[in-house]
Amino acid sequence: MDLTRRDMLGKLGLAGLAGMTAGALRADETVIGDPFYKGFSQMISDLPHTMEDGPSAFLENGQVVQPRRTIPVFSKADVVVVGGGPAGFAAAVGAARTGAKVALVERYGSLGGLFTNGMVLLILAVGVKEDGKFKLVTKGVCGEFMDRLKKMPNGISNRPHYVKQDLWQPDADPEAAKVLMDEMIAEAKVDMFFHAWGVDVIQAGNAVQGVVFESKQGRQAILAKQVVDATGDGDVFFQAGANYRQITHGIGFIRRFGNIDRIDRTQDPKAAQGLRLGDQPVESACWGGSPLSPKEQKGNGLDIRTMSQREVEHRRRTWKSFERLHAKPGFEKLFLMDTCSQLGVRASRLLDAELLIDREGALAQRTFDDVVAVGGDDAFQRPEFQIPYRSLLPKGVENVVACGRCLGCTPDLIDRVRLIGPCFVSGHAAGVAAAVAAKHGCTARQAPVAEIQRVLRDQGAYLG
Repeated sequence: MDLTRRDMLGKLGLAGLAGMTAGALRADETVIGDPFYKGFSQMISDLPHTMEDGPSAFLENGQVVQPRRTIPVFSKADVVVVGGGPAGFAAAVGAARTGAKVALVERYGSLGGLFTNGMVLLILAVGVKEDGKFKLVTKGVCGEFMDRLKKMPNGISNRPHYVKQDLWQPDADPEAAKVLMDEMIAEAKVDMFFHAWGVDVIQAGNAVQGVVFESKQGRQAILAKQVVDATGDGDVFFQAGANYRQITHGIGFIRRFGNIDRIDRTQDPKAAQGLRLGDQPVESACWGGSPLSPKEQKGNGLDIRTMSQREVEHRRRTWKSFERLHAKPGFEKLFLMDTCSQLGVRASRLLDAELLIDREGALAQRTFDDVVAVGGDDAFQRPEFQIPYRSLLPKGVENVVACGRCLGCTPDLIDRVRLIGPCFVSGHAAGVAAAVAAKHGCTARQAPVAEIQRVLRDQGAYLG
């Protein structure tokens, strides 16, 4: 039987309500939606105002002045993690597994940062080649995450395109990874808040006491004993007044093509070389970067004009490259599947930490008494490298632990530190360290390193 447009819309609305018991109407609710849209009309009802606007900024002598206002306390925690990329995710899980009360603030609507939202789907630098065999070094939360992702349909693959099959360098499906991260965060009982952007710290002298975040609910505060800066750009330690080194790097952009298993490669073998079948766990998809050259990608990852221009140009050039491929004989079924929702800023601020790790020390396999993480090598040609606790601690600022691509390293090591595997393990270390400090009621700098190392090992981490 043919459906009228009205019937179809009604069915779509009702289908959207299936299983949504929380959306059922209360007896005191009044339906104000259009009854033409059967299902949707039941979703619309009045709510009381959930927030109040404070005094607005004003112009005074040509300057914009923000009046003093009280910021409501949204939550209290032992540890608050700002940023939900691989580092922040691992930090939150690691801290919560110590028994600490943990809050996680993330500006997007899903976890994973550049790994998932930026679609940097190759989990690089999880191990090294030792005596000709693969050795996993990013264990703990990272290792558990990869093991669990392997059990999900099309969650992870081991089809690397430039290393031998016996060296593990897996690709991940971004949607499976997001779901798994949500599950692990929920299992750890972390209070997770999406769509919230950390914009300031609460500070007494040089001691940080929590963070201020911005959302649709306005500015609110989370009070915490310790703060983990997993923003990637060092936003928290910057807001706390710590010193840093700012560098330029490439600003990347990732896309995925679909139906690559349906193209006729014999029609234009040369054009097909750029589409590597099987780079994704989903056989019909492949991912890759934008056509912009390294020189064209270079820019200031903290400048919104630069970032806006790069994003537009990346997207335009990506579409043009798709059009050229789609016009070729045999490529008619190819389509642009998706592009990243988070621009690929590779590096910006590097923390002026108590100790900076560098390329020379990494190649020499320098060891540290306060080692809290170990990173692998994306090319399987260099040895593992240690990350000491001191490289996570800002000089002159208390109760902040940094991790991920903004920790204390020199620019000649950033292209190993910023990779997905090392971000996971430095985040895990930062979260555990913050939780240990909160437990002892001391600053992060005073936290007993031996206990941090013991807890990390208890949680499966490899420290060399």
